[in-house]
Amino acid sequence: MDYRIVERFFSDNEKCPSFLLANIHGTPNVEHNLKKMEEIIQIAHEKNVNVVIFPELTVTGYIWNAKDPASVLDLLHEGENNHINPRLKNIKDSLTDGRGGLEYIFYGNARLKDGDFYNSTFILNPGMECCDEQYIYDKVFLPPVEKNFFSQGTDKRLSIDTKWGRFGFLVCYDLAFVELPRLYAFVDEVDAIVTIAAWHSEAVRDYPHMNIRTDHYYGFIWDLMNASKAAYNQVWSLGVNWVGVHQKSKEYFWGGSGVWAPSGMQLLKASNLKEELLIIRNVDIKRQRAKEQDDFNYRIEFESFYRHMDNPAKSTRFLS
Repeated sequence: MDYRIVERFFSDNEKCPSFLLANIHGTPNVEHNLKKMEEIIQIAHEKNVNVVIFPELTVTGYIWNAKDPASVLDLLHEGENNHINPRLKNIKDSLTDGRGGLEYIFYGNARLKDGDFYNSTFILNPGMECCDEQYIYDKVFLPPVEKNFFSQGTDKRLSIDTKWGRFGFLVCYDLAFVELPRLYAFVDEVDAIVTIAAWHSEAVRDYPHMNIRTDHYYGFIWDLMNASKAAYNQVWSLGVNWVGVHQKSKEYFWGGSGVWAPSGMQLLKASNLKEELLIIRNVDIKRQRAKEQDDFNYRIEFESFYRHMDNPAKSTRFLS
C-alpha cells in the first residue's frame, strides 16, 4: 500500500529522536490492521525513524455500538495481545536497543485481564516486555460505547524514561480531563505526553446570531486540547488519531495527528481526510522544553502556591 509521507526537520541535531505518526484508517479486521501496522513499521526502518506511534485500538480497529455485541467481543478476542503474540514478537525482534534506528513502538490494543477487557496502550522495545503490567496504560475515561465492552482503568499512570526524555501516555477521551496531563507534567515530570486516539469529528455547535457554526466540533476540540495540554503544562504533545469513516458505525474520524511544542504551537498536522505518515526528525525534547520555560515555569509557580501537590485542597481556603 502506498502512503503519503510528510517529512519535516525540527533541528539539525541528529542525536535527537525522529518520530513517525501514523494517521491511518482502520477497519474491524485484525489481519488487515496487522498487515498495515507491519508495512508502516517497515517504512520506519527504511526511513531510520526512532519512534513509531499508532492510534487507539490499532489491531482491532475502533469498536461500534453493535446490536449484536458478540461480534465486537469476538473481534476483541481475536486481536488481543495473547492471540497475536507471534506477530508482536517478530516486530519486537526487528527493533534496535539503543543503537539508533527504530527503538520504540507505541500502539493501542485490547487486553484481557481476569476476564475483562481494557482499552490499553502498549510499548514494544527490546528492553521491555509489552505484556508486563508496569509497561501498560489502561484508558481511564470511557465514552458510552466503550463502557459496553471495556472496564475502566485505575489511576495508574504510565511514564517511561528514554535517552531523549520522559514520556507519559493518554488514550483518547482521557485528553478531555486536565488533571491527568497536569499530574504527568507536575508530578511525574514528563517531557512529552503521547495521546493515541479514535477521535470523532462530527458534532454541531451553532450560534446563529453570531453567524458561527461548525459541524466538526469534536475535531475542533481535538486540536484545541492537544494545544492546550502542551501549553499549560509546558510539555511536548504528540497526538495520533484514526482518519476516515468507520465501516460499521459510519462515524467520521478527525485524523489531524500532529506534534505540538511546549509552547502549545502546532508544528506538524496530518490530513483530516486521508491517510498520511508524518515524520518529524531531530526533535530536541529536553532542551526545547527548557528553552520554553525561560520566562515562566508553570510547575514552580504552581508549587509555590499549592505546596501539597498530593492534595492541593490542603492549601486552598474555602469561604463559607
